[in-house]
Amino acid sequence: MKTIVCFGDSNTYGYNPHTGFRYDYEVRWPGVLQKMVKEDARVIEEGLNGRTTCFDDVIRPGRIGIEYLDPCLHSHGPVDLVILMLGTNDLKVRFGLTPITIGKAIECLIKKILEITPQKREDGKPADILLVSPIHIGDNVAQIPAGEEMGFERALEYSKRLAPIYEEYAKAYGIDFLDAAKYAKPSQVDACHMEPESHGSLGRAIGEKVKEILERVEK
Repeated sequence: MKTIVCFGDSNTYGYNPHTGFRYDYEVRWPGVLQKMVKEDARVIEEGLNGRTTCFDDVIRPGRIGIEYLDPCLHSHGPVDLVILMLGTNDLKVRFGLTPITIGKAIECLIKKILEITPQKREDGKPADILLVSPIHIGDNVAQIPAGEEMGFERALEYSKRLAPIYEEYAKAYGIDFLDAAKYAKPSQVDACHMEPESHGSLGRAIGEKVKEILERVEK
């Protein structure tokens, strides 16, 4: 059985924008993925609300993705596939980051995965990586309470620029890529988090991609 780690933020955790709590396991996209791969793989959810790629959030400590990624990959090893979907929280205006900078941070996470995963595998090979660019910020971001924190339309514009940057890094490192915005969209409630329908469509799209990756690995 293969081991798949889904490493992301609140949209991997399954944050429910209507209640502030968490969707049921079967609703969340990693749960949809698990149903698709069945007994061929074990899907491990590693989603955290507010998680960034590499940047310290003094308002919400303990959210630095790259710092937790190291022990995460060791504790769950050997890992066969890492699905990496981060970047939305980096858009917050208090960080003052550009899409290019967020892309460079994603590269640091890719390097960390390639560095650590071989240490826990008998074959000494790194885990496969599926890099997923996050969904876009909603076009109603200026009308929601968290709009100012996100930087209003700036976050919307910047979120749309992440996919091509991520795809270039995926090509450079020979890893797989998927654009979540092609399959899912944010809720009108908060312009950031997904409704159940989007979790379902994204989970199915990732599931199809994962099955391709697992089939390729088996050959």
